[in-house]
Amino acid sequence: MTPIAPQEFYLLLPEIMLATSGMVLLVLGSIGRGTSNRAAALGALLSLAVTTILVFWAHGEAAEGQVILAGMFVLDNYAFFWKIVFLLATALTVLLSERFIDEGGYRAGEFYSLILLATTGMLLMASGFNLLSIWISLELMALSSYILAGYFKRERRSNEAALKYFVLGALSSGILLYGISLLYGTTGTLALEDLAQRLALVTAEGNLLVGVGWVLLAIGLFFKVSAVPFHVWTPDVYVGAPTPVTGYLAAASKAASFAILIRIFFQGLSPVVVDWQIVVAAVAALSMIWGNIAALTQTNVKRMLAYSSIAHAGYILMGVLAASEGGLWAAMFYLLAYAIFTLGAFGAVILLERKEYAGETYEDYAGLAQRAPLLAAMMLIFLLALTGIPPTGGFFGKIYLFAAVIEAGWTWVAVVGVLTSAISLYYYMGIVVQMYLKDSEESSTTPLRAPVLVGTLVFCAVATVILGILPGFFVEFAKASVLPVAWSMF
Repeated sequence: MTPIAPQEFYLLLPEIMLATSGMVLLVLGSIGRGTSNRAAALGALLSLAVTTILVFWAHGEAAEGQVILAGMFVLDNYAFFWKIVFLLATALTVLLSERFIDEGGYRAGEFYSLILLATTGMLLMASGFNLLSIWISLELMALSSYILAGYFKRERRSNEAALKYFVLGALSSGILLYGISLLYGTTGTLALEDLAQRLALVTAEGNLLVGVGWVLLAIGLFFKVSAVPFHVWTPDVYVGAPTPVTGYLAAASKAASFAILIRIFFQGLSPVVVDWQIVVAAVAALSMIWGNIAALTQTNVKRMLAYSSIAHAGYILMGVLAASEGGLWAAMFYLLAYAIFTLGAFGAVILLERKEYAGETYEDYAGLAQRAPLLAAMMLIFLLALTGIPPTGGFFGKIYLFAAVIEAGWTWVAVVGVLTSAISLYYYMGIVVQMYLKDSEESSTTPLRAPVLVGTLVFCAVATVILGILPGFFVEFAKASVLPVAWSMF
């Protein structure tokens, strides 16, 4: 075993800082009446700001691709990219949550502490370089997410969402762990750096357990990204969970799950790329088809966005399917943009809500252009991005993904993507019709009395447009970040 140098722990200061902050908020929130909502939110934002500074510091201190703690973690451009995405998504979630949690009447300290602990798991996942460390980090994120889904404990829907999420999540984690154990049994290693080399030798010998192992591993990962047919938890959890948590799961959690899926597939499972491409192609096509068709029949906006999330998992999987540098940076760019405009869409739902569960139907948006023109304009931007219409980041993201998968020879998957994107136009524009063409029963304007929430939505809307008009910087950032995970295949 490689000896562990004490100074290597300093390179994990971002994760240590965020975990410590989460525990402090948890303790403070359980004492007496707990911390106030505003104080807890400010504490969480301050912790995220300090963690971001430490992420930049650690990235500068470590050599590119430096492996630390006996091969458990790696510090590379790929991990740096995802950590920035997770911290941004978490900060936006905290800002979107302040008024919502305050009106719900629940303790704020525990809520924000769980958000920070889940994000700690994501940061560790991004740097995970061993199947065991990746799994443990994934469980830290998942366990915190289960509790967050049931945070409105006096609401039946929230309890139901948490229970379903926990049971099905535990099942998927067991499948994932069993797949890891089979790969370890056949190759004798859990380190991604060694797994690919030994997997090539074992595969050449015709060991059937290898195929069973990586398929089970893939099933566990597909569950985490809510891809068909492992998506059954998504609609009920998205509807039942508090809306800020739903946005967090749709943006940050999905991005984190894709981060480890890409690293495992491209660094650990590269010798069986021809085999897993077939599986990924089928799952991507099914996700795009079922996600969009199921969304057509929905009247609840959160449930519609849940099926939309399933469909978008299929679009992102096209980048993985391409098995190329172009496919990887396209998927990374799209996930960055998707996190921003998805959180914006859920933020608009939050702004219309009053007292936990309200304002979730299409009819709640009737006449919104007259009642709240700014909110209607921002929601329009988010819906255009979800559809993939310019001038938004969703447009270029899909163009890059389609181009990569066609270049890789999977034209039929791209055709499915284009056709299903056209289908999505119907249910996304259903909200637009309500906002701009329908009359509301309310004659008065809808006041936007939450300046923090409105400011966050404005940021998301502006960022979505910038990603569509000036994507160059973000594309280059993504391109520079794929190289550490792409070397073993290209």
